[in-house]
Amino acid sequence: MKNVTSIPNAPRTFEALRSLGYDLNSSVADVIDNSISEKTGGKNIQVFFDVSENAKLTCIIQDDGCGMNEAELEEAMRLGAEAEYNEQDLGKFGMGMKTASLSHCNVLTVISKKRRSQITAFRWDIRHIKNSGWQLLQLNQSEINKLLQSRGLTIGSCGTIVLWEDLQWIDQEIESYSSEKLARNYVFKLKEQLKLHLRMVYHRFLEGKAKYGKVHIELNGENLVPWDPYCRSEKNTLELSLTPDLSKVKFTGFRTPVKISAYILPTKEGFSTEDAWKEGRGLLPWNDGQGYYIYRADRLIRFGGWHGTKAKDEHDKLARISIDIDPELDSLFRITVNKSRVQLPELLFHHLKETVNPYVVKKAKAKYKKSEDGVVVKNNFRNQEDTIARVSMEVLTSVAMRASIPDSKNGNAATVAKQAGKGNTYLQASTNMHDFLSHGSIEDFEIESAHFEKHQLWKIVSKHGNSFKVSINASHPFYSIVYNNGGGKKITEVFDALFCAFAFAEFYNKNQENEHLFEEFKRISSLLLENLIKEKIV
Repeated sequence: MKNVTSIPNAPRTFEALRSLGYDLNSSVADVIDNSISEKTGGKNIQVFFDVSENAKLTCIIQDDGCGMNEAELEEAMRLGAEAEYNEQDLGKFGMGMKTASLSHCNVLTVISKKRRSQITAFRWDIRHIKNSGWQLLQLNQSEINKLLQSRGLTIGSCGTIVLWEDLQWIDQEIESYSSEKLARNYVFKLKEQLKLHLRMVYHRFLEGKAKYGKVHIELNGENLVPWDPYCRSEKNTLELSLTPDLSKVKFTGFRTPVKISAYILPTKEGFSTEDAWKEGRGLLPWNDGQGYYIYRADRLIRFGGWHGTKAKDEHDKLARISIDIDPELDSLFRITVNKSRVQLPELLFHHLKETVNPYVVKKAKAKYKKSEDGVVVKNNFRNQEDTIARVSMEVLTSVAMRASIPDSKNGNAATVAKQAGKGNTYLQASTNMHDFLSHGSIEDFEIESAHFEKHQLWKIVSKHGNSFKVSINASHPFYSIVYNNGGGKKITEVFDALFCAFAFAEFYNKNQENEHLFEEFKRISSLLLENLIKEKIV
């Protein structure tokens, strides 16, 4: 048998690696992971992310770790570098820094200095790769000094600087805005999201509670303070006392168990201030923030959602569960290079689903239910659930009869033809609707009042399985005017019917492609009503 050396095509390989699914936040965090390791020893990390004088975005990540000499840096720049990772290191595959960086920039330069060694720098340039193949560029001392001077950077006795230039996709977004103000707002939003993301994923390091020790991170000169997913500084946060059989899951052949802890956050009214309530939300809407917060080596790698163990529920949104994975268990969880996917082992999946979730959710529902006390609306519309059910079912069934229902494995939408003059128009029907028709009952068409995020006026809430109801926001100022200020049963009935119609139109037509349009419609409608009320027009 003959051995044949098969070298991958360089441009195609890099293009594939740039499509691993990194967003900006996870990319910056993946670079920082390399600074926070026993070998690197970085304790102070500075991130600069802003538009430079030539209106191009630049990202710089600098640490005060031990740095690398020429041979070490050249190896670190190689794809699949033969780095020796300590079990507790945040890096793992020898790919993260390169793939994370090149997912956003066309030019990646890494400058490093080890004590008693000369400063060194290497560069991957996508345009050069397309022309010349697998050629890593090494900068000479003059080029390094010129680059540092132009960026106003110094490296000291040791440390590493990662520099992203030509952030093609983000630069295109900036240039697409019609005014400089809108472009600045876009960049500001990116920075704020990045700041909160770093405060989240490294909150144990920023607190000094990680095994690695305390780490300081700055973004554009601002010292980042930890964001606690469990709001433990709030006096009304409840940490549940889990018994050992609930809080630990041991796997055969492994020393360290998975550790579980659970918290029930306060309701909005239970937070010390409105600002604290807004802060407690984090990067996700309150309803999306419920569920699991998964850590590996004290670094938060996944947050929010129940990972298939249950559906999200408005009544469970106060529940947050911490899950700690020791790195020795990596093979069981199949963590991807960009940490965007974690697969729960079957033993842990069923433990959470059948044992932990019921206990925690019961506590969360009790606190949520208590917050709903006093939100009562009495009108004839809400008393006729069977009629609402019949009318809604007739509408959904009439359209479903004309639908071509695909296999759920092959698609998540059914195309429904509707005559429109001489031609046909098409709308997309969620396959959830067909499940809904199969499992529907009068309870599925309930309409209620509840407190949730300010800038939403109504939402469809999952109850259990394929069961849904329409929820109207009792915290919205419009609600106070219509429902609480003596508008009368007839007025509240009309608005109940209107919100019910909006919600079921959304339920039937929304899919993954147009979901953002529905969310934007609801957000703008809510904000407009808030402003009209603020200006006393309503």
